[in-house]
Amino acid sequence: MKYRVLILEDEIHSATRLKQMVEENDDSFEVVAILTGIEESKNWLSKNPLPDLGLFDIQLSDGVCFDLIHQTNLKIPIIFITAYDDRAIEAFELQATDYLLKPVNAEKLIQALNKFKTQKTILDESKLYHLMVQNQRSGSTYPERLKTQIGNTLKVFNVSDIAYFYVQDRSMYAVLHLGERNLLSYSLDDLESMLNPKDFFRINRQFLISLKSISKMTVYSKSRIKLNLIPDPKLETITSVERSSEFKNWLGQ
Repeated sequence: MKYRVLILEDEIHSATRLKQMVEENDDSFEVVAILTGIEESKNWLSKNPLPDLGLFDIQLSDGVCFDLIHQTNLKIPIIFITAYDDRAIEAFELQATDYLLKPVNAEKLIQALNKFKTQKTILDESKLYHLMVQNQRSGSTYPERLKTQIGNTLKVFNVSDIAYFYVQDRSMYAVLHLGERNLLSYSLDDLESMLNPKDFFRINRQFLISLKSISKMTVYSKSRIKLNLIPDPKLETITSVERSSEFKNWLGQ
């Protein structure tokens, strides 16, 4: 099978090097285009079939690639490439398969490409399952179990056993009420749309929590709410400004 790859990189030398590394190390990948900016990418995407994978530099000469993703509602797996590591969480909210720092190391790029291939089937299954859930939504049915596969390890666990989901260090995790942490192949966007909104709420870009996980709530600045969760995630769990009002409404449902 051939995977069609789109490179978005405004430094031509870097883009050429990426193309060479991709195609020389795995003949199942084919670079279909090298684009340098947001407007050029919009035009290309409007006239061509969607690629299977994107290699996107975050900072471009005419903006950031996140703008392109939002403006075109682009839904493809993406390996983000950047000189900085301060936008990892935002990247993983947007179909990130991996997040590589410049200059890109060939070995790490190959690992990211292999990770994409491993997850491709899982991602396709997830989309199919999500469609099935949406088709069943008229009967208000929600999945009772989640399946995840990392490498050769397949695991299934009950949604009712999950305390919260969160993103950290480029990865997605589900934490069970008993404290067990599981690596997932879903995105927070997928989970938020799949799960019963009466039981789970997205408090910010990093956390999707269950009502049962909340042990304490404290009023924070700008009307936000600081939460204590069980098990303790060892991270700040504060509702975003945009979601604080909705969160308070959710508590009263």
